[in-house]
Amino acid sequence: ATSMMSNSPSIKEQWSIHLVIVNLLSKINQFEAEFDLKPLSQRNDQSIEKLTKWAIKNGAILNGVEIHQFENYAYGMKATKDIAVGDKLVTVPRALMMTEENIPSSPLWKLHSQDMMLRNMPNVALAIFILVESLRKDKKSFWHSYLTTLPVTYSTPVYFDVADLEALKGSPAFEAALKLNRNIARQYAYFKKLFQLSNDPASVILKDTFTYEYYRWAVSTLMSRQNTVPSSDNPSENVSALIPLWDMFNHRSGRLSTDFVKASNVCVCYADGEYAADDQVYIFYGVRTNADFLVHNGFVYPDNEHDAVKIRLGVSRSDPLYSTRYRLLQTLSLPALAEFYITPGPFPIDGKLLAFVRIFNMDQKTLNDWTQMEEKLCLNLTLLDGTLDPALETKCWEFLQVRINLLIKQYPAPSENVENLSKFQQLAHTQIQLELDILKNALEYVKQHLDIMLKP
Repeated sequence: ATSMMSNSPSIKEQWSIHLVIVNLLSKINQFEAEFDLKPLSQRNDQSIEKLTKWAIKNGAILNGVEIHQFENYAYGMKATKDIAVGDKLVTVPRALMMTEENIPSSPLWKLHSQDMMLRNMPNVALAIFILVESLRKDKKSFWHSYLTTLPVTYSTPVYFDVADLEALKGSPAFEAALKLNRNIARQYAYFKKLFQLSNDPASVILKDTFTYEYYRWAVSTLMSRQNTVPSSDNPSENVSALIPLWDMFNHRSGRLSTDFVKASNVCVCYADGEYAADDQVYIFYGVRTNADFLVHNGFVYPDNEHDAVKIRLGVSRSDPLYSTRYRLLQTLSLPALAEFYITPGPFPIDGKLLAFVRIFNMDQKTLNDWTQMEEKLCLNLTLLDGTLDPALETKCWEFLQVRINLLIKQYPAPSENVENLSKFQQLAHTQIQLELDILKNALEYVKQHLDIMLKP
């Protein structure tokens, strides 16, 4: 017998855990609201002007662009003149960036050197570093002008209430959002206790000011705005960085146009297209699915050519043919439990997914035949026309049809009145419609293949 399940908790169990966490956090937020702590940023034209002056004073260069508030009230970068492809737009020296490499010279260093989580999880350390620099009272942070222009709130799933998150049910983003919420709650609880029991400089700063509200803000800041730059100590390794000015660009599909110039120790952003004066200037954030954008950045991009829907498949260890299947999967560098992607466009089923499904559905004789073949011949399993036995091939495509149908049935019925939904529920609705479009396109593709194979 074969299985498509992993040993991780079911979605139903994860949802039950989430509801318990929400209940606890509700009580914590009520208690912490009495601290009367103010938002850590005030994003407005005055603070943006101070950010620009601070950045330029410290070596940043803006060429033909400026930060501007557009009609939808979101800040972005506006062209101040006509821009050609490849024009250098923004240059930001390393000295302006916030990275884990700044921690040794900060109040966080002592705790960082003692605490395992901070040492082993650089992004968690960077989130705490953001709070230390935002809340320190001994002196104004070097990054004060940057930190005070960050968004006051975000649309990442740690800001979703129960109904908002429930609107994502069926989507692979739902499980990712549940996991994110669990991790942030667990980290918050860990640090809340740590700061109360410690007397190092960072704990003194955060003992009476560290709240769940502040922590989810810091984590969302990092998730939605970080880039990577080469490490100062080891240029072959990258570190996460917050890059002032660069992170004011909004996203659109295109090509990567940001580079780190090691010789001059600066991050340079180039124009990825032509822009007329007063146009909003965009950059490409990288190859990500909309589920990734939603969970980590808090938006979805409908024209995302790199969008995909995740499908998880696995061979059960209780399968009598597990070892033979596993050996053949290894020949193609495929694991026994894997996540594949169904993509939009004319060829939604890629070679790796096809190979996995074929191996998953083989009987003992077919498996033995393939495991004895040369490695390069096994690559035929990844081809659309893999010259397999017609009966097996039909079985594989029928299997895909069933799996895709099951994925589609997991989604809730579409909302009748989308305009009445909350902002976050509308985001979830858009995400789900985009995923359903991908799955329905893939289902049609599979049906067409089956029709051809089953023709008399």
